[in-house]
Amino acid sequence: MRALRRTCIVISLSATIALTGCSSNPGRTHDPDLLDDKVTTQRVSAALTRGGPDFRTIEVETTKGVVVLSGTVRSQEVRERAEAIVRSAGSVAKLEDRLEIQR
Repeated sequence: MRALRRTCIVISLSATIALTGCSSNPGRTHDPDLLDDKVTTQRVSAALTRGGPDFRTIEVETTKGVVVLSGTVRSQEVRERAEAIVRSAGSVAKLEDRLEIQR
């Protein structure tokens, strides 16, 4: 009988410790938009990298689904191709093009 009681106590304490270690921190907030924006930035950056060397000078930032392109490109054609690549990358709510054409 004592062994059974000890076993129950050990199991109960183990469960309490395990569940306490997995509890969430209510003071800590999570912003799902931030994670989505990071994923979108990575997708767009990867797509531009695959597009070739013309897109290496383009910087990508995403805030609440709005992708902002900045940097310098060599021609209007490259600028338009960059925009097309971004739109095809997915998860882009809006595109803001701040690219400058080299002179």
